[in-house]
Amino acid sequence: MRIAIDGPAGSGKSTVAHALAECCGLVLLDTGAMYRAVTLECLEKEIDPEDVDSVSRIAKEMVLTFGVDEAGKQTVVANGRDVTTLIRTPEVDANVSAVSAIPAVREAMVALQRRMGQEGDVVAEGRDIGTVVFPDAEVKVFLTADPKARAHRRAVQRAGDDAAVNPQAQANEEDERKILEDLKRRDELDSTREVAPLKPADDAHHIDSSSLSVDEVVSQIVTLMDEARKNEPESKDAAKPEPEPKEDGKATAKKKVAKKTERKANEDADIEKFDRKSFDSFYDHAVREFPLPARALLGAAIGVCGALSKTFWHWTLQDGKKLWKAEGGRMVVMNHVSMLDPVLLVVSDWAHGRRMRPIYKSEFDKNKFVTWFFSRIGAIPVKRGTADIKAVRRAQRAMQRGEDVLVFPEGTRIYSDDQEVTIHGGFALMAQLAKAPVVPVAIVGARDGAPGGNKPLRPGRVWMRVGDEITFDELGVKGRKQQAAAMEKVAMERVYAMRDELRAEHPGKM
Repeated sequence: MRIAIDGPAGSGKSTVAHALAECCGLVLLDTGAMYRAVTLECLEKEIDPEDVDSVSRIAKEMVLTFGVDEAGKQTVVANGRDVTTLIRTPEVDANVSAVSAIPAVREAMVALQRRMGQEGDVVAEGRDIGTVVFPDAEVKVFLTADPKARAHRRAVQRAGDDAAVNPQAQANEEDERKILEDLKRRDELDSTREVAPLKPADDAHHIDSSSLSVDEVVSQIVTLMDEARKNEPESKDAAKPEPEPKEDGKATAKKKVAKKTERKANEDADIEKFDRKSFDSFYDHAVREFPLPARALLGAAIGVCGALSKTFWHWTLQDGKKLWKAEGGRMVVMNHVSMLDPVLLVVSDWAHGRRMRPIYKSEFDKNKFVTWFFSRIGAIPVKRGTADIKAVRRAQRAMQRGEDVLVFPEGTRIYSDDQEVTIHGGFALMAQLAKAPVVPVAIVGARDGAPGGNKPLRPGRVWMRVGDEITFDELGVKGRKQQAAAMEKVAMERVYAMRDELRAEHPGKM
């Protein structure tokens, strides 16, 4: 499958393409970086961008490849040299439009891009991907954004931050003003040039990223990919006749491609056949669909953990009916003080006929036994600090199946009230996509002696309280991004309010 993402400079194409490639296992073709590499080579050799013959020769002779550094970030290598950082300077910004407008340069780059596209599933971003490079791409997106928003993102990027990850990031006002002027100039040049002007393909899906997070944009594109995969096998069968017997070799190859396409028809279809050796099967299937040995292991773990935890910590879940009696899946958020926290909620949900999927940080997956065990009890990993849309989609589908999803927005165990706390807000997006309410839960007492606390393991008492579910409609806020921010704030405020109530009722319990 080929995904073409076009749009003006600063609309977020590169960030979205990187996130999409990572979550869906696609090859990323950063076409803008290719033109920038040609521009850089010309500037370094003091070749005037107006010198068409010299610039064209540079483009035709250039050897371009994409790599990955130790941190997992994509790199751009031109003629054997890493130019990832060098191609993002103001000088390159100011000259890349003129260079990319030269027909011979575009012909050389497009030929290279098409060769790369033939090698497998790819996502490419640029200004003419859906109209020139891959006019028959299965998914075409034209990503736009308000010019001021685009200028702010670019200014923040040059300041060493990322506005997509840190919405509060600031940039130099003068730099931002100059970037805005340059973007407007480039928009005019790109949209009016004679060769491959910037314009959406007729069948492109328009997405305005001005007020959307990276996760939200990626989620929309993944949905478009799902729809395209559903239609692709049928359209292929209708458009192409059966091959003649003499073409058996080609027919076999086509069948293999068709089977691969069918497997990717949508993420649910991918998991119709349960593969016990694949962790993904456990992450993607409902807990009730796990193989019998896994369900038996889960049942035994629930029984042992329930009995031991009740014996050692005499825990109480107040207002538990709010968690057990409602219909449909919910997003459950809770403060986090020990390793005991998820155990108690999973045990309680299971004992009342429900199933809960805890979200855990993927750092635990360094230990394969931990990964194996967590997958068997229904836990789902998430890569913190990234646009992990795969985890988002798994949580979304779990709630849509009627399972509860447990998230600790604090991201780690809080051993002391003096410890700095950073709230990770991905839970709101998961709930939004699943159209599920958010249920706040608070816990006290587990920090005093439960696993992971700052004291030795010892018996004690633990209290938990379930709050009223919160729906997005009741927030009184319009706009998906604004609703998500409001949900993050309101849900955690209620968690901490209930925690403080429990502390007041049980003095000394933390």
